[in-house]
Amino acid sequence: MRRAADLHACLLGGAIGDSLGLPYEALSARRARRWSQGPLRHRFFFGRGMVSDDTDHTIFVAQALLRSGGNVDRFRAVLAWRLRCWLLSLPAGIGFGTLRGILKLWVGLKHSGVGSAGNAPAMRSSLLGCYFADDTSARRAHVSASTLLTHSDPRALAGALAVAETAARIARGEWRERPKPLAFAQAVTEVSDDERWRALQPLLAEACGSESPTQLLRARLRVQKAVPGFVMCSVPFALLAWYEGHGDYARTLRLCVDAGGDVDTHGAMAGALAAMVCGEAGIPPDLINGYSDWPHGRRYLQELASALEDPRSPCSTHFSPALFLRSPVFIAAVAAHGLRRMLPPY
Repeated sequence: MRRAADLHACLLGGAIGDSLGLPYEALSARRARRWSQGPLRHRFFFGRGMVSDDTDHTIFVAQALLRSGGNVDRFRAVLAWRLRCWLLSLPAGIGFGTLRGILKLWVGLKHSGVGSAGNAPAMRSSLLGCYFADDTSARRAHVSASTLLTHSDPRALAGALAVAETAARIARGEWRERPKPLAFAQAVTEVSDDERWRALQPLLAEACGSESPTQLLRARLRVQKAVPGFVMCSVPFALLAWYEGHGDYARTLRLCVDAGGDVDTHGAMAGALAAMVCGEAGIPPDLINGYSDWPHGRRYLQELASALEDPRSPCSTHFSPALFLRSPVFIAAVAAHGLRRMLPPY
């Protein structure tokens, strides 16, 4: 029952974090704070929450897990087809690295990953950490397969492994309480042999030992104006937002929103981890009730979590054609937000 609850919390917490952060995507920290005054609430589509590529990709990962039965080659093939079909739905806001990777999939290239250190692989890896919490080898294999479909830069893989490692340790019960700064920094940086990623260890340890980990990290990385989607900034920030707000879902998401930049992805990563600690009961009810995306709504997330725990549970694992109908509505909402941003407050 604990595993089923973790899987559901991971999916739901990530989706709500994505939908909360989406209206503030690409805003500066200053404007994001001015726009989000008061309690956090959904405001993307007439006061309701819709999700972006972060949640879509995580759902595709869940579907690939269900259809592959632990075979990593089958997992890669299923996920690749989900991404191909998803691109045909004309998703708004797709990252350039992800776009190039999926186009290479469409032309049949075996090595489709591009040399980009974007955070797309990391945004879809928390579920893999939760699902393979007790199997390090399978976890690394599936995270690598997911990453290399779109990104070949070692730093992209390192960030994805770090998010998965954090989720795995929460699921195993090791990080239900906030870990010690040095232990945390070592665990999330030693998942990779990349020297640039490992060089973050002293900074993460220092930040975790400070009064405001996210503020110190942003100052050291010089991203006070906005935290970009570059994996060397976005993943450390999302992990420290989880660390600083440990056990408090709303506070964790507030840290993400107030930092500006790639807010929906930071919210998705930190939200999934935060919800695994606090559980569904720890997510404010108004945030849960305000999330009403389709076809990837709350009911489907619950079905996915149940099927991941017990494959006999009924759950569709097909790519939903409804995404082709949803896309024009989503694009219209994105365009409306773009026009709104031309007006105060600046």
